Amino acid sequence: MVVRVLVVSDLHGDLASARAAVDGFRPALLLCCGDWGDPGEVDEAAFRGLIEQVPTYSTFGNHDPLGLLREARNRDGSPVLLGQGEPALAMGLGLASIGGIWARSHRKPYYVTDTDVAEAAARAQKSRRVDILLTHACPVGLADLTPSGRHGGQRCFLDANRTIAPRLHLCGHLHHAQERTLRDGRRVLNVGATPEGSVVVIELDPDSRALDARLASWKNG
Repeated sequence: MVVRVLVVSDLHGDLASARAAVDGFRPALLLCCGDWGDPGEVDEAAFRGLIEQVPTYSTFGNHDPLGLLREARNRDGSPVLLGQGEPALAMGLGLASIGGIWARSHRKPYYVTDTDVAEAAARAQKSRRVDILLTHACPVGLADLTPSGRHGGQRCFLDANRTIAPRLHLCGHLHHAQERTLRDGRRVLNVGATPEGSVVVIELDPDSRALDARLASWKNG
Protein backbone atom coordinates (compact mmCIF):
# COMPACT_ATOMS: atom_id res chain seq x y z
CA MET A 1 0.00 0.00 0.00
CA VAL A 2 1.31 3.44 -0.94
CA VAL A 3 2.28 5.68 2.00
CA ARG A 4 1.16 9.28 1.61
CA VAL A 5 3.16 12.13 3.16
CA LEU A 6 1.95 15.73 3.32
CA VAL A 7 4.33 18.68 3.56
CA VAL A 8 3.31 22.14 4.79
CA SER A 9 5.27 25.33 5.38
CA ASP A 10 5.05 28.96 6.46
CA LEU A 11 1.81 28.65 8.38
CA HIS A 12 2.43 31.82 10.42
CA GLY A 13 -0.16 30.86 12.99
CA ASP A 14 -2.77 29.56 10.55
CA LEU A 15 -2.94 26.01 11.84
CA ALA A 16 -6.47 25.72 10.45
CA SER A 17 -4.96 25.56 6.96
CA ALA A 18 -2.69 22.68 8.03
CA ARG A 19 -5.67 20.87 9.57
CA ALA A 20 -7.71 21.40 6.39
CA ALA A 21 -4.85 20.01 4.29
CA VAL A 22 -4.53 16.98 6.57
CA ASP A 23 -8.28 16.38 6.43
CA GLY A 24 -8.23 16.68 2.65
CA PHE A 25 -5.23 14.50 1.82
CA ARG A 26 -5.35 12.11 4.82
CA PRO A 27 -1.59 11.51 5.07
CA ALA A 28 0.13 8.88 7.17
CA LEU A 29 2.85 11.44 7.96
CA LEU A 30 3.04 15.24 8.15
CA LEU A 31 6.25 17.21 7.53
CA CYS A 32 6.78 20.94 8.02
CA CYS A 33 9.51 23.18 6.63
CA GLY A 34 9.17 25.67 9.47
CA ASP A 35 7.48 28.96 10.33
CA TRP A 36 4.58 27.54 12.31
CA GLY A 37 4.25 31.07 13.63
CA ASP A 38 5.70 33.30 16.31
CA PRO A 39 5.01 32.17 19.90
CA GLY A 40 2.04 34.51 20.25
CA GLU A 41 0.52 33.33 16.98
CA VAL A 42 0.45 29.58 17.54
CA ASP A 43 -2.52 28.11 19.40
CA GLU A 44 -0.91 25.41 21.54
CA ALA A 45 -4.09 23.34 21.80
CA ALA A 46 -4.52 23.38 18.02
CA PHE A 47 -0.87 22.43 17.55
CA ARG A 48 -1.11 19.52 19.96
CA GLY A 49 -4.36 18.40 18.38
CA LEU A 50 -2.68 18.30 14.98
CA ILE A 51 0.28 16.19 16.09
CA GLU A 52 -2.12 13.90 17.92
CA GLN A 53 -4.00 13.42 14.65
CA VAL A 54 -0.97 12.57 12.49
CA PRO A 55 2.72 11.87 13.21
CA THR A 56 4.56 15.12 12.55
CA TYR A 57 8.21 16.02 11.96
CA SER A 58 9.43 19.56 11.48
CA THR A 59 12.42 21.78 11.00
CA PHE A 60 12.36 25.40 12.20
CA GLY A 61 12.44 28.74 10.45
CA ASN A 62 12.58 32.33 11.63
CA HIS A 63 9.00 32.42 12.97
CA ASP A 64 8.52 29.48 15.31
CA PRO A 65 7.62 28.73 18.94
CA LEU A 66 10.93 27.00 19.55
CA GLY A 67 10.15 26.06 23.14
CA LEU A 68 6.93 24.32 22.12
CA LEU A 69 8.58 22.57 19.17
CA ARG A 70 11.49 21.32 21.29
CA GLU A 71 9.28 19.67 23.89
CA ALA A 72 6.53 18.37 21.57
CA ARG A 73 6.32 14.62 21.09
CA ASN A 74 4.37 12.39 18.75
CA ARG A 75 2.18 9.65 20.14
CA ASP A 76 5.07 7.17 19.87
CA GLY A 77 7.32 9.47 21.88
CA SER A 78 9.45 10.65 18.96
CA PRO A 79 10.33 14.37 18.94
CA VAL A 80 8.48 16.58 16.49
CA LEU A 81 11.46 18.87 15.98
CA LEU A 82 14.23 17.20 14.01
CA GLY A 83 17.77 17.80 15.24
CA GLN A 84 20.21 19.77 13.13
CA GLY A 85 21.74 17.21 10.77
CA GLU A 86 20.59 14.33 12.99
CA PRO A 87 19.09 11.52 10.90
CA ALA A 88 15.62 10.18 11.73
CA LEU A 89 13.47 7.40 10.36
CA ALA A 90 9.71 7.72 9.84
CA MET A 91 7.44 5.41 7.86
CA GLY A 92 10.56 3.87 6.35
CA LEU A 93 11.81 7.25 5.11
CA GLY A 94 15.21 8.61 6.06
CA LEU A 95 14.80 12.22 7.19
CA ALA A 96 17.29 14.99 7.89
CA SER A 97 16.86 18.64 8.75
CA ILE A 98 18.81 21.89 8.78
CA GLY A 99 16.67 24.63 10.27
CA GLY A 100 17.03 28.38 10.53
CA ILE A 101 17.95 31.16 8.14
CA TRP A 102 21.42 32.19 7.09
CA ALA A 103 23.27 34.93 8.96
CA ARG A 104 26.81 35.90 9.87
CA SER A 105 26.11 35.70 13.61
CA HIS A 106 24.03 33.89 16.23
CA ARG A 107 22.31 37.06 17.40
CA LYS A 108 18.93 35.40 16.92
CA PRO A 109 18.16 31.79 17.95
CA TYR A 110 17.12 30.96 14.40
CA TYR A 111 20.27 32.32 12.75
CA VAL A 112 22.64 29.74 11.25
CA THR A 113 26.05 30.46 9.79
CA ASP A 114 27.90 28.84 6.91
CA THR A 115 29.77 26.74 9.45
CA ASP A 116 26.58 25.63 11.22
CA VAL A 117 25.03 24.48 7.95
CA ALA A 118 28.19 22.70 6.80
CA GLU A 119 28.56 20.87 10.11
CA ALA A 120 24.90 19.79 10.08
CA ALA A 121 25.26 18.58 6.49
CA ALA A 122 28.34 16.57 7.43
CA ARG A 123 26.42 14.88 10.26
CA ALA A 124 23.50 14.06 7.97
CA GLN A 125 25.82 12.76 5.25
CA LYS A 126 27.03 10.02 7.60
CA SER A 127 23.55 8.47 7.53
CA ARG A 128 23.16 5.47 5.25
CA ARG A 129 20.26 7.11 3.44
CA VAL A 130 18.57 10.49 3.45
CA ASP A 131 15.41 10.31 1.39
CA ILE A 132 14.09 13.72 2.43
CA LEU A 133 15.99 16.81 3.57
CA LEU A 134 13.92 19.52 5.26
CA THR A 135 15.24 23.06 5.38
CA HIS A 136 13.46 26.35 5.87
CA ALA A 137 15.92 28.34 3.80
CA CYS A 138 16.61 27.50 0.16
CA PRO A 139 19.62 26.40 -1.89
CA VAL A 140 20.65 29.24 -4.16
CA GLY A 141 19.57 28.68 -7.74
CA LEU A 142 17.26 25.77 -6.90
CA ALA A 143 13.57 26.55 -6.31
CA ASP A 144 14.61 29.83 -4.71
CA LEU A 145 12.85 32.49 -6.78
CA THR A 146 11.02 35.13 -4.76
CA PRO A 147 7.62 36.41 -5.94
CA SER A 148 9.51 39.31 -7.58
CA GLY A 149 11.69 36.89 -9.56
CA ARG A 150 14.93 37.37 -7.64
CA HIS A 151 16.96 34.53 -6.14
CA GLY A 152 16.42 34.20 -2.41
CA GLY A 153 18.56 31.16 -1.58
CA GLN A 154 22.01 30.79 -0.04
CA ARG A 155 25.15 29.00 -1.18
CA CYS A 156 25.56 27.11 2.10
CA PHE A 157 22.22 25.34 1.57
CA LEU A 158 23.21 24.48 -1.99
CA ASP A 159 26.42 22.98 -0.62
CA ALA A 160 24.37 21.07 1.97
CA ASN A 161 22.17 19.65 -0.78
CA ARG A 162 25.26 18.45 -2.63
CA THR A 163 26.83 16.98 0.51
CA ILE A 164 23.74 15.10 1.67
CA ALA A 165 22.35 14.27 -1.80
CA PRO A 166 18.75 13.68 -0.64
CA ARG A 167 16.24 12.26 -3.07
CA LEU A 168 13.93 15.15 -2.18
CA HIS A 169 14.94 18.51 -0.71
CA LEU A 170 11.94 20.39 0.68
CA CYS A 171 12.18 24.05 1.67
CA GLY A 172 10.04 27.13 2.24
CA HIS A 173 10.61 30.70 3.49
CA LEU A 174 9.88 32.51 0.21
CA HIS A 175 6.09 31.98 0.08
CA HIS A 176 6.40 30.97 -3.57
CA ALA A 177 5.74 27.35 -4.54
CA GLN A 178 8.14 26.00 -7.19
CA GLU A 179 10.31 23.02 -8.02
CA ARG A 180 13.51 22.02 -9.76
CA THR A 181 14.66 18.62 -11.01
CA LEU A 182 18.42 18.07 -11.07
CA ARG A 183 20.32 16.20 -13.77
CA ASP A 184 20.65 13.11 -11.58
CA GLY A 185 16.90 13.00 -10.99
CA ARG A 186 16.96 14.39 -7.46
CA ARG A 187 14.41 17.13 -6.82
CA VAL A 188 14.08 20.35 -4.86
CA LEU A 189 10.57 21.55 -4.02
CA ASN A 190 9.72 24.83 -2.35
CA VAL A 191 6.44 24.20 -0.56
CA GLY A 192 5.29 27.81 -0.65
CA ALA A 193 2.87 29.15 1.97
CA THR A 194 0.25 26.64 3.07
CA PRO A 195 -2.32 29.30 4.13
CA GLU A 196 -2.39 30.29 0.46
CA GLY A 197 -3.16 26.65 -0.43
CA SER A 198 0.33 25.35 -1.22
CA VAL A 199 1.44 21.91 -0.06
CA VAL A 200 3.60 19.07 -1.34
CA VAL A 201 2.15 15.57 -1.55
CA ILE A 202 4.60 12.64 -1.51
CA GLU A 203 3.68 9.04 -2.19
CA LEU A 204 6.06 6.24 -1.25
CA ASP A 205 5.82 2.73 -2.67
CA PRO A 206 7.22 0.61 0.19
CA ASP A 207 8.11 -2.27 -2.14
CA SER A 208 9.99 -0.41 -4.87
CA ARG A 209 11.04 2.54 -2.66
CA ALA A 210 9.82 4.83 -5.44
CA LEU A 211 9.03 8.37 -4.31
CA ASP A 212 6.55 10.51 -6.21
CA ALA A 213 6.28 14.15 -5.13
CA ARG A 214 4.08 16.92 -6.48
CA LEU A 215 3.06 20.44 -5.64
CA ALA A 216 -0.63 20.62 -4.83
CA SER A 217 -3.29 22.85 -3.28
CA TRP A 218 -5.43 21.79 -0.35
CA LYS A 219 -7.97 24.39 -1.47
CA ASN A 220 -8.55 22.41 -4.66
CA GLY A 221 -8.83 19.07 -2.86
